[in-house]
Amino acid sequence: MKTLLVKTVLIPTICLVIGINAFAQEMKTEVPDAVKYLGKFAGSWESNVTMTMNGKEYPGIYTVNCKMTADGSGLYADEFFSNPELGTMKGSDLAGFDPFESKIKWFTVDNMGTTHVHTGEWTSPDHLFIEHNGTRDGKKYVETLDFKFKNDNELDFRLVGTLDGVESESSAGTFHKKVGMSVK
Repeated sequence: MKTLLVKTVLIPTICLVIGINAFAQEMKTEVPDAVKYLGKFAGSWESNVTMTMNGKEYPGIYTVNCKMTADGSGLYADEFFSNPELGTMKGSDLAGFDPFESKIKWFTVDNMGTTHVHTGEWTSPDHLFIEHNGTRDGKKYVETLDFKFKNDNELDFRLVGTLDGVESESSAGTFHKKVGMSVK
């Protein structure tokens, strides 16, 4: 009876466990540099930013809180910009690396009525350029985001939006990491 139990239950169970472990080890892959570089955004950042919309300037404080997500495979961010005339913009972002296109995909949703994805790549370990191509009111809309890390605690940011090839909005600033702040 004991031999039958070992043959019918124990040996197949051991083989199944060994097979699952071997499959799981095969599934582990090296983290691409593009994902590692996203980790530079982790932390709390703040900047004095001036948004320009249709030629009018709106200065304000821009805050972004970033953390790695999905076991380090992506980046999650909450962003806030406040100006007395515009009110407060609140946005949520999720970014990751698409291995099939070898591109960063940066998905954004905000309380100002926009939802879209930017696609791009690291042009160097300290420079991420991403772009959204879409339409607004039937016109071609392109929005570019340019991030350049000066060092671990400073990040230059520039956004440019064009509508049918004419600049309709922009913003720029240097973000400073809030030292001692951690985002979990």
